[in-house]
Amino acid sequence: MMEKQSEGTVIKGKKDPDEIDPLTEIFMDILSGKYKLMVHTHKEDDANLLIGLKNEFGLKVVLNHGVDIHSTEAFRRIAQNGIPIVYGPMDSHPYKVELKHESWRNTEYLLESGAKFCMMSDHPVILQRTIFYTLRHLLRFGLSKEQAISKITSETASILGLDDLGTVEKGKLASLTIWNGDPFSLESFPISVFGEGEEVYSD
Repeated sequence: MMEKQSEGTVIKGKKDPDEIDPLTEIFMDILSGKYKLMVHTHKEDDANLLIGLKNEFGLKVVLNHGVDIHSTEAFRRIAQNGIPIVYGPMDSHPYKVELKHESWRNTEYLLESGAKFCMMSDHPVILQRTIFYTLRHLLRFGLSKEQAISKITSETASILGLDDLGTVEKGKLASLTIWNGDPFSLESFPISVFGEGEEVYSD
C-alpha cells in the first residue's frame, strides 16, 4: 500500500494482505504461532540447534525423525524444552551419514527420557501398513500394548493438533480398525476398517 505524506513525497505503508507473497505469509504464520513447524532432524547437534531456534523466536516446533539420537540426556533435553517428537522410521536401512548411530536400541533412551512422542513410517521408507509392527520395540522396553498403540493413534493426534481424531469417543471422526484377535499376534488380521465413520474394508 502506498500513501502520500505530502505533495511530492510518497512513503510505503503496511501491505494489504493480498500484497504478501504466499511464502512470506507462511513464515509470518509460523513466527506468530499460528502453525507448528515440522522439522526434519536426525542428529543430536541438529536437535540442539532446533532448541535454540525454538527458544529464540518462540516457535511451535515438532522434531521429525530423531533416530540418530543415542542418549537419554539428549532426548531429555528435547523434552525439557517442550518439543514433541514424531519418531522414526524404524526398521529401515541406515543409508546416509546422519544415521550413523541409528538403532532400534535408541528407543530405550527415548522412553527413559519421558519425551512426548509418536511414531512415523515415513512412507515409503517403510510402508505405512507395516508401521504397526515397529511397535514391538516399544513393548521390548516396557510399554504395554495399549501404550504402544497410542503412539500411532491418540498421541499422534495430540502432537499434530488433530482434535477430532485419535480416540474413539462421541464427537470425533470414527476412524478405527477392528481385529479378529490380539493385533500383536501374527495370526490376527483386521476384520473391519472404518474411515471417518464409513466402513472402507470388511472381511
